[in-house]
Amino acid sequence: MEEPKYVNLECTQQTFRPCILYPVRWLDVEQDYELARAIWFQPLSLESWQDFQVQGYRYCAAIEEGRIVSLAAAWRYSEAAWEAAAVHTVSEARRRGYGKSVVSFVTGHILEAGRVATCLTAAENLPMQRTAMSVGFYTAPRR
Repeated sequence: MEEPKYVNLECTQQTFRPCILYPVRWLDVEQDYELARAIWFQPLSLESWQDFQVQGYRYCAAIEEGRIVSLAAAWRYSEAAWEAAAVHTVSEARRRGYGKSVVSFVTGHILEAGRVATCLTAAENLPMQRTAMSVGFYTAPRR
């Protein structure tokens, strides 16, 4: 049997362990475009940035000295469940709790909205799995 390429994680009110070690805030689609563009993994147009919101993504970030050091999104992909998605921390800030802070912020928002929090990550992305599990995500049962 072939190993799965992705790991599905879930978090509920009962398993959630909030942990925000750094200030995190929602990004404004218009005002924070330049901040987002500076951290994006490929060229990011204003139209693409605005379209992410239309697709159901809402981004938050930990910002220090005028730049994003870590960001994540809440992706509203269904009525029942929203995903903690698009998590990224700049390399020099990794392993210091920034990713945990943005994942916790997004997860809290999802749960407060009455949805199940999900997270889909590559099976080999152990740092993301550890981060998600540190705030209460667990491997979801296959459905």
